[in-house]
Formats: sequence, structure tokens, C-alpha cells
Amino acid sequence: MQMNFAGATQIRHAIQGARSEVLLAVPGSCSFDGQQVDVTAAHSITGDPGVSVQMYVPPTARDAQALNARSLAALAKDGIQIHSMVDAAPRMAIIDRSIVVLARNREDYGNGALIGRELPFTSMLVRSLTAPAPAGREDEPATDGDLHPLSREVLRQLTLGTKDEAAAREMGMALRTYRRVVSGLMDSLDARSRFQAGYRAAQRDLLL
Repeated sequence: MQMNFAGATQIRHAIQGARSEVLLAVPGSCSFDGQQVDVTAAHSITGDPGVSVQMYVPPTARDAQALNARSLAALAKDGIQIHSMVDAAPRMAIIDRSIVVLARNREDYGNGALIGRELPFTSMLVRSLTAPAPAGREDEPATDGDLHPLSREVLRQLTLGTKDEAAAREMGMALRTYRRVVSGLMDSLDARSRFQAGYRAAQRDLLL
């Protein structure tokens, strides 16, 4: 097993070289000042239809000053899928489930990173990030405190019965991204149809 030091340029190239998937673990205390090399690099490839970019944040991150709901909504609007971590994780990126980029100071890449390929613990890191929420927590995203503005607006569109194409256009989103958000909300609300998702959201006062 070997991990080498990587500066900002190497981190950026590793992420932008993704062929199918980028997983980002971002602690809630991180800064969103436009200088974070991992998010910037991932953002630059969201237009590639063959690459999925997924960001994992702590459930409390949406209330943190640095990583707030507005920032997450903007990233989701641009095609980055936002998920909650089950367990805390350091700042890292996993590219194509093969390359691991691990921040040296755990919170950001200010001191560079360690980067390795085909490491024996890569699959364990992937599982820790992508693990589903424990039983009994599936409904938690469907609460007003956890719902970020983008999801709330999508729910409003569902309640109004707006066609996907029209809703995506009005919100300035790619149709594929809009439908992905809808699918996630339907799962969270245990809804079998778009109308039912909108109805349940209204029942739970998620549209306020």
C-alpha cells in the first residue's frame, strides 16, 4: 500500500479525470468560499452525462454557518447529488471507487492530501459513505428542518402538478437533475406518485 503527497493541482486532476463517479466527503465545518479544490473540480465535470458526482455531508451540516442549505441547494441545482453521512468522515474524495484522496488535516486541502490507487481499504470507505440510513430514519429527510430550499421548491412544483420539463425549465435545472431530485423526494416520503409526494409534503407542512 502506498499513498503519495498531492497538492491542489494533483487533487484537481484526479477528480476531473473521473470516468464514472466521484464521491466527496465534506465535513460540516468546511468553508464554502470558492477556494475548495475538491468541490470546484467536481463542479466542473457535472455537465458530463457519464459521470455521477455525489457529496456526503453530516446531517447537521445544513444548519452549519459555512455549509448551509443555500450552498447545498446551489450545488444540487448544478447537478451534484447531496446525501447525508451515516458516520462522520474526514474530507476526502473517492474517484471511480479506485482512487482515494484524503485531506491531510481532515477538514480541508489547505495542507494538501494523500492520494493512493487500489488501496485495500477503499471499498470500506465507499461502504461507510454510501451506507443507507438505519431503520427508522428513512423519514427524517422529510422534515422542515432537514429540507433544503431546492427540495422544497421541487415539492411545490409536484403539488401544483407541473410537468417535469416545465418545472425544470422554471427552476433553471437540467431535466435529468430535476427528475433525480423528484425520485429522492418520493423515496423519502414513501410516495408512489408525484401527486402523492406533493400531497404528503403539504400534510407535513414542508412547503412553508
